[in-house]
Parts: sequence; C-alpha cells; structure tokens
Amino acid sequence: MDKDLFTQEMDSNITKFLIAMSKKATKYCVAKYKNLEMKLNKGLPEYIKANYQRCAYVRTLLERDEPTELDKIYEPLQFKIDDDILKEDEIKSSISTDLHRTIISGYAGNGKTIFLKKIYKELIDNQVNFYPIFFELRSISSGIQTLLDCIYESIVTYSDSFTQEQFTYGLKKGLFYFLIDGLDEVSDSQQSNIQEEIIKLTLKYPDCPFVVTSRPNEFTTWENFYVAHLLPFNYHQCQSFIKKIDYVEERKTEFLEFLTEDKFAEHEEFLSNPLLASMMLLTFDEYGDIPAKRHIFYEKCFQVLIKEHDASKGRFHRPLKSKLSHENLEKVFMYFCALTYQRQKYGFNFQQVDKYINSALKIVSLDSIYKENDIRYDFVHSVSLLLQDGDYFEFIHRSFQEYFFAKLIVNDRKYELENKLDNIDGLFSLAKANLIALIDDMDHDYFETDYVLKKLTILNEYFESIDAENEPEKIFEQLNESLSIYSDNDNFYLSIISYSLLLIPDNDKERELNNKWQLNKFILRKVDNKYVKFISNYSINFSSNDILKVTSKYNSCIARILNNDNTLKRMIIRLDRKTLIELDCNKYAQLIKESLNDYYFDILSRTRKQRLIMDKEIFKN
Repeated sequence: MDKDLFTQEMDSNITKFLIAMSKKATKYCVAKYKNLEMKLNKGLPEYIKANYQRCAYVRTLLERDEPTELDKIYEPLQFKIDDDILKEDEIKSSISTDLHRTIISGYAGNGKTIFLKKIYKELIDNQVNFYPIFFELRSISSGIQTLLDCIYESIVTYSDSFTQEQFTYGLKKGLFYFLIDGLDEVSDSQQSNIQEEIIKLTLKYPDCPFVVTSRPNEFTTWENFYVAHLLPFNYHQCQSFIKKIDYVEERKTEFLEFLTEDKFAEHEEFLSNPLLASMMLLTFDEYGDIPAKRHIFYEKCFQVLIKEHDASKGRFHRPLKSKLSHENLEKVFMYFCALTYQRQKYGFNFQQVDKYINSALKIVSLDSIYKENDIRYDFVHSVSLLLQDGDYFEFIHRSFQEYFFAKLIVNDRKYELENKLDNIDGLFSLAKANLIALIDDMDHDYFETDYVLKKLTILNEYFESIDAENEPEKIFEQLNESLSIYSDNDNFYLSIISYSLLLIPDNDKERELNNKWQLNKFILRKVDNKYVKFISNYSINFSSNDILKVTSKYNSCIARILNNDNTLKRMIIRLDRKTLIELDCNKYAQLIKESLNDYYFDILSRTRKQRLIMDKEIFKN
C-alpha cells in the first residue's frame, strides 16, 4: 500500500475508533468529572496515533532500510494452554471478551512482540471498546518509579495534556487494554517487584485486560493468569510466511522448492521460528544450503550481512565507516555483546551504546584509533546488527547478542571455562538456555570436559558418600527443595526437576542455592537425555488414595491439585525422609545417584581415551 494511502486509512480508523470509544467513555466522564474536563479523548489521540504507527510497521532483516507493513507479512499464530491447541482469534477473544489475564510464553524470535503489535492495531481498526496501551518493560530504568507511573509517563510522552486523573479514571472503568512486552528483559534485581506489581494491578483493576509476554519460565505465582505457550511454526505456516516476505521472487521460489516437509523436519529448530526462517532464506540465497548447527547458522548470517554491505562495484569494495576490518568489527561487536549481556542490557540510548562500544574498544586496544559514533553507524547501517528507533537502539534480535557472547566464551582461552561461566548469574535458568545451548553446540568437548566434568566430579563425590536407600532426602536436596508427584492416565510419577518454590531468590544465600539447583538439574537432564532413564518422570506403583494417606500421615504435602472426582492430579511434597521411604522415593534417589555416576565415568573414560590417542599419535608424548 502507498504510504500516503496508509496514513489516510490510519487517520480514518483512529477517528472512527475515538468516536466509538467516546460513546462508552465520555458519558461517564462528563457526568462525573465535568469540572476536570475528564474526557479520555482529550489527550489520548496523540498517543493512540503515535503507537499505531509503531505497531502497524515493523523492521525486518530482509527490509532493513525501511519499515514493512505488519499486515503484509503477518502469519497467524497458534497457542497451547494445558492440553488445548488454540488459534490466535480464540486467544484474542478470551482476553477481550472474557477478560482473561494472559501470559504469552515463547522463545526468542517466535513472534511475541509482533503478536502484541497486531492486537494493538486490530483494537483500533475494529473499533473495540478499549484504549490499547502498549508498554515495553525494557524501558524501565532502575529508579524507584512504579510500573504504573512508567506506563503513565509513556503516554504523556506523546500526549502531554493527558492527566493523571484521566488515567486513574480509565483504570477504574476498565477502559484500557494493557499490552506489556518483555517480562524476561527486566533485570533480575527488578523481576520480583515488577511481577508483584503486575499481579496487583490485575486484581485492583479487574475490568482491564492484561497481556504480558515473556520467554518460557515458571509462572507458578501468577495464579490469576492463563499461560498461553506460543507454538513454533509448523511446515505450512513456515511456507506461508516465506511467501509473504518481500524478497526476489525467483530466490524465494528456489528456497520453497528446497523446503520440503522432510527438510523442514530436519531443520525444524530454525524454520519453526519466524525470525530464523527469514534469516535462513538469506543464508540459503548465498550458500544454497541450510547449516546443520545453530552457531554455524549465525556465523553465516553475519558473513552474509557483511557481504551485503561490501557489495563490490567492479573490483572496488566499500569500506566500513569506522575503517575497521571485518574481523575487528566482529571482535568489537563480540565484546559489546558480552558487556551488555552481563549487565542485562538489551536496549540503549545514544550515551549508553557509545559507552559500551568504548569499553569494547579498550578491551581490544583500539580505543585511541577509532570513534564510537562511526562504529555505532556500522553496527546499525553497515551490518544491521543493531536497530535504531530515534534515540533508542536495540539488537536486531537478542539471539545475536547471545551468539556473540557464546562465541567469546568459547574462543577465549585466557580464563578457565569454569571461571567464565560461574560469573554468569542464573546461567542454567530457562532465560539463559539459549546461551548454554550455543556454547555446547560450538565446542561440546570443551564444555563437557572443562566445565560439566568439574561440576559433576563434586556432585558425584558427595553422592558416593550418601546412602540413597535410607537417606534419600540428601540426594534430592542437591536438586530442589521439594518433590513433585503427578498423575498421567491413572499412573503416578515423581519429578525432582519440574518445580521449585524458590522462584525469585531475595538474597545472596537464596541465589547461591538456586544457582546450585539449576546447575545440578541441568546435569541431570543431560544424563536423562543420554541414557533415557526417565529421571524427569519416574514411575511409582501407588494409587491416589495411597499417596494422600502417606502424605497426610506425615503432614508432608506443601500443595496439591485434585481432579473433579477428588483423586490426586498433582502434589508437591516436603523432602521428609519417612514420607520418601514409604512412597519408594528412595528407589528414585538411587537411580539418580547411579545415573550420575555412570555419566561421570563415561565422560572421564572418553576424555582419557581422546588425550591418550592425541599424545601418542599427534604430539608424540
């Protein structure tokens, strides 16, 4: 659509929307707040229009010079709540009609933010009786302002005539539809407060719909929220999405012909993700194939982005504005990613981005030669690894930040791997699963022998000293503070991995304990994946009545969920020795102990064999 026509249509839609909203809101406002001129349509139109423009257009990897209309490339999504698969319209209906508070949980690049932008635009286009408020949690500073204050300020930025009284009135009357993006982008120090505040807001203003996006996490404390898991693209969604992308038709056709159902299944990790699928088209166009490993894929993406900038005219190549070599630009960006990742910074203003670039230049001893603003220009315009929106900068995608930090960790051998990884807070949390996967993918042997083996040695030595038969709680205490029991088709299973009640540690001692549990459970999952010993779901031969009777006898139940017929669905129990032994959990503890021991000697044996061959055949020691 022509931009002028789009602007006309946008203005028309917003006008119709405001007229429709005035029928709902203004009659209350005039009646009750006449002296304050409490009309929500005074002040809000500027905000609505500015945000509509932001939500109606998106920047894509393949169209980096100008924004693309969202509707042209949008592919409807699917979600899963418990065992139900829901289409996008069903989720939207449950939010706006039934006022279901909803967390959209999805991995990086799956389309969480795009989904919120789509909702915002549709609320205006369809003249729904809510004022949409789109707020990005990453914009919160580390000050003492409340979330509600920050949201109000984000509105006033565009509508300085909009008053606090109007805002409070709209909240009480349920006139706002909150779209809150990026819970996982809030710093660890603020997580607890932000989560608590969002939950309190939904309880205080029950008539306002709330949608919050986040990477996967444990949302146990969000009792009044539905958790909708954003499903990855299936084969048909991927095909449809690629067809919509604005790219050379001949190249798209070649890629789609290559992309059979078998190829999709083989590379589903990449192709089921909208962002990675579009990047895959770019790399396929250049290399004619799809990389098998994730880190090779990111490396090829970077090379393609560099090559696009360096397109030759005749035999001459365009230099980077900073005059850095490609190798040094990548090196500076790698340290830039490391510095920002460790400080949990995913977006920046001018001053911040230049500060981190300057720090990166100092690390590589180039600070006296090159200028921060030239390198910033190259990051944004030459290789498109950062996006600029006015005075604000962000990564084209956070997975690039993770990839380059992982690459630094693997490439740098000045520091012990154990030292490097132990200084990453919450390393084995779900939020940082992608970073660990990339490190493991880049150099599995290095990660396993120089980190996992060292940690496993300590854990295995401790387990060797424990009598798992008679002291099962001492095994479990190294992994969690409780044990889960759950039913599936009338069978009951144990899991030490699934739940942790200590979701957000409040002090250093709790953080240290939580980090230990996450590390040990990570190792346990690797054991389970390698040997398929069902450690994450260990079967026990007990009935619902048996379990309820034993846990009642020792008062060991922390929480439980019953089915409609009062049989047990799920229970979390204390690590009480008598309860554990009576429910045969000691056999589960013994399995964990034996499996970790097997894994320890397996790594040790492979490592020794490898080094023996290298000493004999290569280095002649």
